[in-house]
Amino acid sequence: MKVSVQTDELRMFTKAVNSICDKVRFGSEFCEWKMPSLQSLEKAYELANKRGKEFMYVTPRVSNEGLEKVRSHLDGKGEIDVAINDLGVLSILENYSNLTPHLGRQLIFMPARCPWPEVSLGDILISPFFSLPSKYARWRLAKALYQTDLNYLPTIQFFQNHKVRGVDVDWIPRCFQHFGFLAKCGLNVSVHLYLVPVTLTRKCHTARFLGEKEPERCSKPCNSRAFRLKHGILGIKLFLDGNVVFNFVRPSRKDLKKLLESRTSELVVTMNPILRTQRQQDIDKLVLQMRA
Repeated sequence: MKVSVQTDELRMFTKAVNSICDKVRFGSEFCEWKMPSLQSLEKAYELANKRGKEFMYVTPRVSNEGLEKVRSHLDGKGEIDVAINDLGVLSILENYSNLTPHLGRQLIFMPARCPWPEVSLGDILISPFFSLPSKYARWRLAKALYQTDLNYLPTIQFFQNHKVRGVDVDWIPRCFQHFGFLAKCGLNVSVHLYLVPVTLTRKCHTARFLGEKEPERCSKPCNSRAFRLKHGILGIKLFLDGNVVFNFVRPSRKDLKKLLESRTSELVVTMNPILRTQRQQDIDKLVLQMRA
């Protein structure tokens, strides 16, 4: 299983590409205003080639203006994967035989990303006092919660007809049993470690809190700081990073073994202030932990 590192900053990318990871990803996954310049993208691509690392360009959900920016980024690349979170970008990629679409997390519906079912429904399902009439009924409800929309075969076929060969999903252990179906259907499954996106907005909460009024001129405070959030009733701890609220899930050896059984292709670690993975040493340590 490969271990890749993802970042949207060129200065962080130079640390990632020099680490012991197998693959590097560059680009903004969630924020259109953090998309790299063409110059930064070309530099990252050049560095990856020099180091002999596999390279993936990551794109967010975009406006029409952002769609044109993505289009301007695609020329002059070799055979690489492009992580997409917008169907408009998928449409553009049909004009590039050398670029392979890889479904990003925003295009894959996973009900279990919501932390509330993990706290409430997950406990209710195993309770002997649960009111559903049979174990089979409870099993069906749990199955629906922990699958993805790609567990519906026509959805997979739709994306595969558009050259999609891989998908990004999240480290949610109760979902692992369904990842094997995706691999069996011919998709390369990439699992993001630690941070599960709960919700995101087009208008950035971090920018609003810190007084960043114009997105075009945003100083990108999310590159260096994030906020811890706590739900007063359920006691859930979440993190606000830019325009995304994340749930933190710590991997365990037991869950990693279960994941390996699902024929997962790749583990993805993101460099950000929440994980404090902002040095090459930090990345190397995480990669070694996953390989051990």
